[in-house]
Amino acid sequence: MTAEALTHLWVSRLVVGEGLCPFAHPVMPKLAIRVSDSSDLNQITKEFMDLLAEVVDADPAELPTALFVVPHALQDFDEYWNWAMICDELLQQMGHEGVIQLATFHPQYCFEGEAPEDPSNFTNRSPYPMLHLIREDDMEQALASVSHPERIPERNQRHLRRMGLDGLLEVIPELKHSDIFRP
Repeated sequence: MTAEALTHLWVSRLVVGEGLCPFAHPVMPKLAIRVSDSSDLNQITKEFMDLLAEVVDADPAELPTALFVVPHALQDFDEYWNWAMICDELLQQMGHEGVIQLATFHPQYCFEGEAPEDPSNFTNRSPYPMLHLIREDDMEQALASVSHPERIPERNQRHLRRMGLDGLLEVIPELKHSDIFRP
């Protein structure tokens, strides 16, 4: 299965299917998934910046959101996190702060204070290292229609703990042997 196909499956079955992001369903038909086939961090960063510029310049109705997926690099979470912070800084330097925000996802995402095997980490675990480019206007509109949006992260963590690892594997059995289930 390609990185793009597995990412789409992850979004449709877990993120949308389990209601982790209550505003993801409407944009699913136009979700852009861009995969970098490079393992060179400079090339990956250039491709990210190209996608960022494309999203900023696009009509929001045509390109509402995008995932930038990196299957061949950034497997170490600390290296990924440092790179994500660099990308966020580049976004700000390019003048896109307040227009686009980044959400972070990684196969080894682990919330501070949580055990690596805690199912709650799956709110931000993905098949591959990736960044989600989100339009801030769209996020504000979506949050305005959700009752108690500040409770979404805790609700998601409780839901995934109830599901447990076995329940997650039932939803996405294709990920059984991936890094996402490696503590």
